[in-house]
Amino acid sequence: MGWALVLPAMWGGRRTTNVRSTSQYCDALKAGERQFDEEEELAPLKRAGETAAFGLRMNKGWSFDEFIEATGFDLREQWSEAMANLVKRGLGVMEANAFRLNSRGLRFADSSGGEFLK
Repeated sequence: MGWALVLPAMWGGRRTTNVRSTSQYCDALKAGERQFDEEEELAPLKRAGETAAFGLRMNKGWSFDEFIEATGFDLREQWSEAMANLVKRGLGVMEANAFRLNSRGLRFADSSGGEFLK
């Protein structure tokens, strides 16, 4: 379980990594605090790319309208090449109003989602 504590997360528009010490992490939580080893403020486009990557881990992927509402960016404009690449490699499915990973793409969701990180 300890390894999961250091995975990067999004927190208030920033990418954060929790402290690596399990005891320090637990002490901070008990005190009602958050402690980070690393913290990076993400530009809006980069934050949207990370949102796209994490959303593609879900079976339904992203509705284009929902993604615009969530991020202010259009997948079809910013990541058309990434989506086309995933479709070409047999990992993604382009639908009229959405993009999603297929079952094979979901098995490789981390590397597939990496296509959206700018």
